[in-house]
Amino acid sequence: MPKRIPSIPPGGRFRAPGRGGRGRQPGGSGLGPGDFCVCPRCKTKIPHKRGVPCYTEVCPECGSKMTRVR
Repeated sequence: MPKRIPSIPPGGRFRAPGRGGRGRQPGGSGLGPGDFCVCPRCKTKIPHKRGVPCYTEVCPECGSKMTRVR
């Protein structure tokens, strides 16, 4: 049986399976510096600390987890 030759997609390049789209860098999906961490329960705002996700911060007023707001 003859070997099957795959058709060439538009653009002339093959992509490895599971490797389509962009990776994390450059232009990752982080929100970047600035903005605030906000408590969803009592609406207390604290400044966002660079490198620390807001979901790891604890609200100083009520003790619940914070969320990020732009």
